[in-house]
Amino acid sequence: MMASETGLRRMAVLKLSALGDVAKSVQTVRAIRQMHPTSAIAWCIRPVWSQLIEGSPDVDLLIPVPRSWRGLLSAVRSLRAFRPDVVLDMQGLAMSGFLARASGAPLRYTWESGRELSGVLTGNPVVPGGRDRNVAECNFGFARLVGVEQLPTDPPPYLTTKNPAWSPMRSVLRSLPRPVAAIHIGASEANKRWPIERWALLTRTMTQLGWGVIVLGGPSDHKAAGTIWDASEGNPMMMVGRTSLKELAALAAQCDVFVGCDSGASHVAALVGTRVVCLMGATLPAHNGPFGPQHRTLYLGLPCSPCYRRPTCNGRFDCMTGISVESVLEACRETLTAGSSQAM
Repeated sequence: MMASETGLRRMAVLKLSALGDVAKSVQTVRAIRQMHPTSAIAWCIRPVWSQLIEGSPDVDLLIPVPRSWRGLLSAVRSLRAFRPDVVLDMQGLAMSGFLARASGAPLRYTWESGRELSGVLTGNPVVPGGRDRNVAECNFGFARLVGVEQLPTDPPPYLTTKNPAWSPMRSVLRSLPRPVAAIHIGASEANKRWPIERWALLTRTMTQLGWGVIVLGGPSDHKAAGTIWDASEGNPMMMVGRTSLKELAALAAQCDVFVGCDSGASHVAALVGTRVVCLMGATLPAHNGPFGPQHRTLYLGLPCSPCYRRPTCNGRFDCMTGISVESVLEACRETLTAGSSQAM
């Protein structure tokens, strides 16, 4: 029996991590809410990413799932107390499969691949997730199970104009000339990173052109940010390690272009409607890139790509070092021109 054929009073979404995958799930949950406005929706998520979902009108209950046995058992208790009719396991791993099985929900669905025995634990592994489609489109397969036919494309207001950080971030950007480029220098894996010297040259070139530049990253990127600052003649605005997820979303939404690697921040920027220039090598643009035709990916397509977490280049990371500053700058120019044309 498909979930769309039954009464759906309570639905639980299991998307624990990581930031980019959570960002690419927001519109699917939003579509489910639009189709089922009276249903209660819970979302199980790692605490570190929960702020991206807090305040969403599409989620009635956030269930934190810390990385500990005590945290897992607490999440199970909360999930069982919620009493879901259906569980949509968008994570598709052993942990989420355990949560799905323990939820007590009569209907449970997960990815067709059934990784880490999630197909056995969750049951009903029916949602396809091929790498020929973007992750956001694959996630939408779960919405189709509950009768949804269209994925929203407009930015979620709770992360943009209704975001508490919207006005403060507007004030932050007020001193910068237009166009404003957000540069996010971080990535979760070494083979996803662009050399810091290239970021420094790109930043310096943009500021010399009269662009406003704001440099973003995580707490671990402070040393790299120092290199950029030392090499920059135009004094870009440095915000590395200084933004919450809500602030990142509000800031990105008010920039003209966002430049980053395949990182959660790039996918948050795409979610809030900013045009993204994404530098990719270790992952596949069609599947892992920013979702939407307005974005640009720079991808060399080397024979060893995509390698994901198993690089074979002995640390050279040719797929990333081969991307030139000139090509990134040209992609930004083209993106800004396209954006200006559509705005007219």
